Amino acid sequence: MSDLPSTIQIGSVTYTVTIDPDEWMRYEHENPERGFYGRTNHTRALILIDPESSADVARQTLWHEVMHALCETTMGSPDWRGLGKEKSDREEAVVRAFESPTLLVLRDNPELVAYLTGEGRQG
Repeated sequence: MSDLPSTIQIGSVTYTVTIDPDEWMRYEHENPERGFYGRTNHTRALILIDPESSADVARQTLWHEVMHALCETTMGSPDWRGLGKEKSDREEAVVRAFESPTLLVLRDNPELVAYLTGEGRQG
């Protein structure tokens, strides 16, 4: 996965992205929760991807972790509970909350877009 971007700008924070097995094992050792494909450490501005992931799983996992980082850095870790009674109201609130931040991340990180879409993929 040589096309994995090494950093991603998310709001005002630059996150480092790693698929390093030693870093993954260190994080797994420090945290009791298991079974994740990736993790985001906001304090260290670090996104970790399980090094045993296939290329497609790594892409999806990276985007998932970017969404977590977006929640923290651009939205202040929102509480989604008060978004309305109707599913359509809640869905609209979440989509509106993500529309601008996700566009900014995509605009600010062309390497991320190329990686997620498989552009320049070898094999």
